[in-house]
Amino acid sequence: MGTGAGLTFTNSYTWAKNLTNALGVAPNSNIGQGGQGDNGANVNNWYNIAADYGNAPYTRRQRFVNTLTYELPFGRGQKFAGSISRAANLLAGGWRLTGITLLQTGPYVTPYFTGGDPSGTNPQGRSVSQQRPDVVAVISPQPSSQTATQWFNRAAFSIPGNNTGRFGNAGTGILQGPKEATFSMSVGKNFALTERFGLRYEAQFANLFNIENYATPNMQLNSANFGQITSTQAVEQGGPRTIQMGLRLSF
Repeated sequence: MGTGAGLTFTNSYTWAKNLTNALGVAPNSNIGQGGQGDNGANVNNWYNIAADYGNAPYTRRQRFVNTLTYELPFGRGQKFAGSISRAANLLAGGWRLTGITLLQTGPYVTPYFTGGDPSGTNPQGRSVSQQRPDVVAVISPQPSSQTATQWFNRAAFSIPGNNTGRFGNAGTGILQGPKEATFSMSVGKNFALTERFGLRYEAQFANLFNIENYATPNMQLNSANFGQITSTQAVEQGGPRTIQMGLRLSF
């Protein structure tokens, strides 16, 4: 934490690792996108529960957060325009800026396919609608240049044939989705109208610099859109820039 000349800020950095087998066969969000949200009856392989053990999608490996508050140095008694009239100070002085910067690595995601029964154990009868594929060891799942149309390489995975007596060897949470970078801020001021009445104006800017933060890619291997990203993030103010303003009367 630091302070000085009207500025107060805090920085925090977190390195985290969250491994679990409680999120089902192919967890790609907090509750397993399109899949299972608990183990229980949704265990893929009753004889090897550890096969579902892997990185939780909602725990980012690295996360940096900066928050700041800055009393803008304008108005009576401040560095700039310090001798202006009381009337002018009503508009120019007393403004406060707050901001938050978020930088974090991408969520852990899992390739999967639907339909088929490589193990011959009828996983659909156990409410398992998604299966993990095989990993093609000699091919990198990450293209040399990742783009929204190819974030992951389809050729790095294959779907086992039906009734081969085994499950796919891909683990859970073995891939990382897009990182996030965003800066959001607000600027506001309190106006003392009378001893009883006060007015507050505030403008809020989410993702002020309109940084494009990609959402999770399509992880269904037997989909024509596997590895593609078709939207931006909708959480933690990572979406397109939005601006809202408000007035609040207090008495």
